[in-house]
Amino acid sequence: ETRCCGVDRGSPLRPREMEYGDVHRAAVQVFLVKKHMSERDTSAEIRKLFSMYQLQQDPPTSVKELSAFFNVINEEIGHGGTNHAEIKRLTIEGVPEPIWGLAQVLLEEEQDAVAKEGALKELRWLSPSQLELFKVVVESIVKGGGARNGKLDFNKAVNLGRFSSIKRRSGGDDEEAPVSSIKDLKSEEAVQILERLVELDWLRIVYVSDAEARGTHNNKRITLGIRSILDLRKYIETRYDQLCCEWTNGGDFKWIAPNDDEEENADKENNGAIGKRASSSREGGGGQDTE
Repeated sequence: ETRCCGVDRGSPLRPREMEYGDVHRAAVQVFLVKKHMSERDTSAEIRKLFSMYQLQQDPPTSVKELSAFFNVINEEIGHGGTNHAEIKRLTIEGVPEPIWGLAQVLLEEEQDAVAKEGALKELRWLSPSQLELFKVVVESIVKGGGARNGKLDFNKAVNLGRFSSIKRRSGGDDEEAPVSSIKDLKSEEAVQILERLVELDWLRIVYVSDAEARGTHNNKRITLGIRSILDLRKYIETRYDQLCCEWTNGGDFKWIAPNDDEEENADKENNGAIGKRASSSREGGGGQDTE
């Protein structure tokens, strides 16, 4: 390491040109706005920034070079940094190209408290009942309750809030039934909320083949969006058991396909719960269900 007049001139492991500077700050601003980008778009944005700041060195293009560039940023904004976040590469099953995304970093002393709600604080614009709908949809997706390989029938998702028998873990040993106010959501409002969450990348729409649809009324399915995969890992892993999805430390996210018997049982259980509660609601004049 070399110094002149008390100024650090860099070291063999961290050349001066790779120290955190304006181009890195600009990259952080890009990700604060866009949240995530495909690897191709990420490379293009970084090239633009290097050109804008008229840097002499070539911009990073390979995965190794991009990783080195973002490591400089993550050391500044991550643990103990200014944003408690990091920009990381993620390969997601069903997404054709790896993505680079901004994800929150949990500080050690915040693990327990934040894990219960995760990045859901960014969804403060939702009403309590709308947020609960999102939670039960996420749960049904990640636990395979009527979903196959993380793909939940869109119509089922719309109705989950009103007829779901799912119980969620609050982070401790206690369990709670879905909040009754979800039942007050009209179908039209539920559709609008889910579609808005798709627009914001918290959820994602996929269309399955007729064979995969297995005789359902439509081929439209809903699954986790990129923002949920980036930010809700701790929330999901802490809150739910027996997940049908997993994150690897190597930067991959994939679905764990259940066997056919498990899929069939999950489908029957979910459909039976919906039908039972719909019947109960009609017989009771639309009264609240109790567990």
